[in-house]
Amino acid sequence: MAFPSGMVFHSLFRAHHNAVQTGLFQNGLGDIGSPRLLMGLRDQCSAGRTPSQRELADLLHVSAATIATSLKSLERNGYVARRTDPTDSRRNQITITEKGKAALDASHNVFETVDEFMFSGFSDAEIEQLNGFHLRMLHNLYEIGGDQDAPCPPPPPLPRKDDKLL
Repeated sequence: MAFPSGMVFHSLFRAHHNAVQTGLFQNGLGDIGSPRLLMGLRDQCSAGRTPSQRELADLLHVSAATIATSLKSLERNGYVARRTDPTDSRRNQITITEKGKAALDASHNVFETVDEFMFSGFSDAEIEQLNGFHLRMLHNLYEIGGDQDAPCPPPPPLPRKDDKLL
């Protein structure tokens, strides 16, 4: 019996996550928690920005509470620094530290290694096609509420009395 596509996709996501976490632990980066958050922060800082927690949440399509929790851990472990915006005391500016940059370099190697194993036996054309499919699926899910700020989809219509149930 074949697994539904959603189950295969979920299993793939979990297996990738677990392989990355194992690699991070093996490289002494078990306390990094969210390399994706550090990557987004590095990219924003490289562009000359010091994003707020809300902007990071929007960028990564997660809740502000998730970002706040992750940032506390990253700050406690010395990967990021937070300071109050001098022009708006309600806003925290987040920057990545030198320790955070070094951790990102090491975690990048972990991601590359995991990806090499994951895509073993795939041609470049197959990988490109798969990435295209994933981006389309992501866009489709964002359209129906898969994004933090997207509206929830309307419920499906109720069956009418004369509709046949299959």
